[in-house]
Amino acid sequence: MANSTEWQGRIAPDFELKTTRGERFQLSENVGKKIIVLNFFATWCGPCREEMPELNTYFNAHKAESFLLLGIDAEEKEDRVEAFLTDLKIDFPAGVDAGPIQKQYGVSAFPTTVLIGVDGKVQLYEAGALANAEVAFDKLLSKNRQLMQSGHVISPEEYRLEAQKQPALPVRQSAEKPAAEEDDKLDPRGKRIVARMDCPCGCDKKVQGCTCSTSSHIKKALATEDFKDKPDDEIMKALNKRFCSGAM
Repeated sequence: MANSTEWQGRIAPDFELKTTRGERFQLSENVGKKIIVLNFFATWCGPCREEMPELNTYFNAHKAESFLLLGIDAEEKEDRVEAFLTDLKIDFPAGVDAGPIQKQYGVSAFPTTVLIGVDGKVQLYEAGALANAEVAFDKLLSKNRQLMQSGHVISPEEYRLEAQKQPALPVRQSAEKPAAEEDDKLDPRGKRIVARMDCPCGCDKKVQGCTCSTSSHIKKALATEDFKDKPDDEIMKALNKRFCSGAM
């Protein structure tokens, strides 16, 4: 998982995204003009669903104040994402990322929220659901409005130059145990659950076939905790909620 402190003060990587409304968003065309929040989410992620109304309320309260919130979905089908946004009555724009944007921003857990200031730099990088958007954003919005009023904003040309010069963060390799070794510790019911459960890390694999740290934590929980009085679906829902945000 990306270390949030590593991202503080870094120039936000440029990207282009087509929204579900058919609009094109290019970060370099908006940076310096608006305070931009990126919310990386997935429709299957329980904490993402719980967080969305809070973000939507904040967006509607501040959208007239040079504030932009953009949802970035994790490689799902567009019709599924549209249905998710419609069901939750989400007003801010969102698009489906085929993978590159998540990699650019080191996203390995959902939801992950990134605030990009008018200086083009990452000022907030938060993995896990936000309990209170006002607490998360208000001070940063005030700071950036002051920068805008004083003319201390980055131009598109300066931003592109800085973004090109900035080296990418190193990719950390996971030192997890081999999946087969972890599976051996599961009882028959645990093996059945990991074979059925989608891994909350954001990949397209089941927990059984994924080698990420999230799948390892789920297997460990199934091997060491007592779930005997709960049905399989309830266990999977609880584990998904616990580990989806990746706050481990």
